[in-house]
Amino acid sequence: MTENQIKFGVWHVKEGFAPPSTDITRIEDFIPSAKLSLLLTQTSLKPHIQKKNYERWCEILPEAKELKFLWLPSKVNQKIFDAVCRIPNLEGLWIEWSSVKNIDNLVKLSSLRHLHLGASSQVENIEALASLSNLETLATEQLNKISDFSPIAGLRQLQGLGLDGGMYISQKINTLEPIGGLENLKYLTLTNSQIKDKSLDPLLKLNELMRLNCSLNYPASEFDKLKSMPNLKYGNVVSSWK
Repeated sequence: MTENQIKFGVWHVKEGFAPPSTDITRIEDFIPSAKLSLLLTQTSLKPHIQKKNYERWCEILPEAKELKFLWLPSKVNQKIFDAVCRIPNLEGLWIEWSSVKNIDNLVKLSSLRHLHLGASSQVENIEALASLSNLETLATEQLNKISDFSPIAGLRQLQGLGLDGGMYISQKINTLEPIGGLENLKYLTLTNSQIKDKSLDPLLKLNELMRLNCSLNYPASEFDKLKSMPNLKYGNVVSSWK
């Protein structure tokens, strides 16, 4: 992971995974490739045409063997999500936001290395994340029904992790204990978070951590402890010490 990827995240820098220059909506515009950005909902199409269009996409996406990275910048419903989870060689999936309730089909994405699950307030269970043994970066946002993140405790290969709230709703987190064993983490974001036990102690085990962005609504003594972390040098927590 490059310095810029650590500072800004793998989805946001040239060294990372820049999306194609244009989104496509209609199947007739589809050219098989390793990267694809699909605008399937919230389009200018009439509702019945839009529905037929994305349903057709749901039929052909599982056959897209060449597809490695997929961006979905419009709302993702359950049908679209389940179809995406059948793409055989997908390595990176970026979802802007969704109405998805069930993410169990993620277990089918055995090659997935990078997952960005944007605002998904209806997700009811994250047990499927535990099966993503090749995952290197994981970002979730506004999982309003989730506060227990223990399923990620075994993802020891993770180098980047985000458990973030939305603009108006905080991400509730019971404890950071599941994160304490992720010894390869290079960056961690806990933006607009509410950690129930208010303890940042598990982060002290993350000797490789270089960037931490975190809500500052915890006791000052918790942040003072982090000054002993050997490689921490980026993020708003470090900036607050200056």
